[in-house]
Amino acid sequence: MIASRRSLSQASFTARVDDLTQAAIRDGATSFAALLHRLPGVYPTEVLASLDRLADSASVDAAVAMSIHRRAATNGVAAVEGRSLLPLPHPLDYEWRFTPDAARLLLNRAADLTPSGGDLLLFGTPGLAVEALTLPIGRRLAFLAEDNSVTDRVFALNQATGSPLSIAFCSGGLPRESADAVFLDPPWYLDFVRPMLAAAAHACRSGGVVLISLPPDGARPSAEADRQATIAFARRLGLAAIEHSPLAIAYETPFFERNALAAVGIYPPQHWRRGDLVVFRKTRASTRPPPASSGRLRDWTEVAIGRMRLFIRGGGEAHSDDASLISLVEGDILPTVSRRDPRRRQANVWTSGNRIFRTDNPQLVLEAAISCAGEAMGSGVQPSLWGSIRERETLERVAAKLRALAAIEEQEEGKTPIITTERSIAWRSSSTNSWSRSTAIVSG
Repeated sequence: MIASRRSLSQASFTARVDDLTQAAIRDGATSFAALLHRLPGVYPTEVLASLDRLADSASVDAAVAMSIHRRAATNGVAAVEGRSLLPLPHPLDYEWRFTPDAARLLLNRAADLTPSGGDLLLFGTPGLAVEALTLPIGRRLAFLAEDNSVTDRVFALNQATGSPLSIAFCSGGLPRESADAVFLDPPWYLDFVRPMLAAAAHACRSGGVVLISLPPDGARPSAEADRQATIAFARRLGLAAIEHSPLAIAYETPFFERNALAAVGIYPPQHWRRGDLVVFRKTRASTRPPPASSGRLRDWTEVAIGRMRLFIRGGGEAHSDDASLISLVEGDILPTVSRRDPRRRQANVWTSGNRIFRTDNPQLVLEAAISCAGEAMGSGVQPSLWGSIRERETLERVAAKLRALAAIEEQEEGKTPIITTERSIAWRSSSTNSWSRSTAIVSG
């Protein structure tokens, strides 16, 4: 019964996407970019699949469908990562960042909805924090974040601009009724949305507002139902929905998603992804207890090799003397960003370009990565890392592979290395707290 309901939901969603696609083409959206803009957040691969169905049934002109397919497969000028002052987003962080225009829209909307001089809390939105550093907001700003390399960079940028941000870690405890406006941009899954929304309600003062980005109706079959479930959950937190603006928030396409789409021959415009803005007003205290101050520990260690952020799981483990990087998918780039893909569970080496590998000796891969990071920062490798001659040969071979991957991804990214800051950290232990999940910082 459950399976049939899911199948019916998918079938209904597919039919709705086809109707929307056909209507958009009929109204003149005959380019890939125009079609993506007209549709309510439908994923690029779903758009092209819809085109194929419509062309097969003669519901749209086959020549039009073929033209859109050709444009979707055309790789234009290499995109530039908009938030260049921050490290690249990593797929394990589920991090998408707002465009500068969307960040300013959110900050201005909060200013309109709160008293002059009110306090603003940026909950796990590093891109929004960087944008706030550049604007004359005239408000007290707090940034609540995880202890990771992205936050390290926000720290450095904050210091360079006179420290307008007050920065705290989720693991240090969640604030209580400290802000007149709270921004959050959770991964678009209910098991992430609910605890983060509960934390935001806990931090919001009575009469204040919570601004959240949620998936638009075309993002997946359950998007509308999930939004209604979120609004119902928010009511139990003392939050009343006062505004819903569909497709109001534009996102930059992160490098890992560009690579995932390129792996299947699709090159969408840079800012195709949009989210719905939902605004809540806190009308009363929550009937739920406040959320815990910290979540589960994640077991990934991050090492930076140039621009590439490499995540390694189980760095203290060694099930074999062989530290080879075993391919899990053709071309090594996982051609999806969905957490539901079962291949994600097989990987224990993952790059910021969405390349995934398996290794039976994550400890040696970690040591090789650290040696590469040390070379990039001008420091030598600790002799204790090298072990026996055989281990040294293996480590050198893996290090060469990692350097080659970093060079490939820098070329794919299409830009020169960013300016480094004084507080540059080459690698980070896996024993850092994550908020309510095992693998990720919140996006924004």
